[in-house]
Amino acid sequence: MARGLYTLGTLLVLFGLLAAWTGWDALLWLPEAAVAAVRRNPETYGVVALGIALMLLARLLGRRG
Repeated sequence: MARGLYTLGTLLVLFGLLAAWTGWDALLWLPEAAVAAVRRNPETYGVVALGIALMLLARLLGRRG
């Protein structure tokens, strides 16, 4: 748990520094493009959501066994 929190903290610090150097607009274009793609093609959302759910399930099962 501590290792995961440390990694998350490190990623947030790097993300914050990148935002300070390049600006938020430059960093957030990818999420905006993803939302626009889902709005153009809504059935894609279901496939992506299912994929994320399966990845989370695999992670949970991997930790138990």
